[in-house]
Amino acid sequence: VSAPALFDDRHRSAADHRAAAEAHAAQGHWSQAVQERMRAVVRALEERALLDTRPGRTADEAATEAGRALPDHRDRLRTVARDFDDVAYGGRPGSEQSYRRLTELDHDLERSKPHLASSTAGATGDADRDTARGAAE
Repeated sequence: VSAPALFDDRHRSAADHRAAAEAHAAQGHWSQAVQERMRAVVRALEERALLDTRPGRTADEAATEAGRALPDHRDRLRTVARDFDDVAYGGRPGSEQSYRRLTELDHDLERSKPHLASSTAGATGDADRDTARGAAE
């Protein structure tokens, strides 16, 4: 028996999922907030092309795949995938602690540079440009 997919049929951006998560959190609806924030994390990784966009992906699959590109976050990705599964499919209520853990990871992932299989001579320039762009935003 495989776990259900992370996303429904509607394609929403990471920003859309984050906004939904924050709205649920503001109302203390932790289960919905946890689910939406996990979707935001995965969608953001898809938007950065660190994960391929694949219908039917589970939270565990996303965590495993993202952990390859972002090995410094591998354990945290697995933890939040378990939190998501517990809430979405295990019938356990979401908690503010789980939501905060996901939110912190989401912010950390936004600032993380992936570990690529091979590096190019231009990688340093790209990183400098990304840093400058991030500082300007």
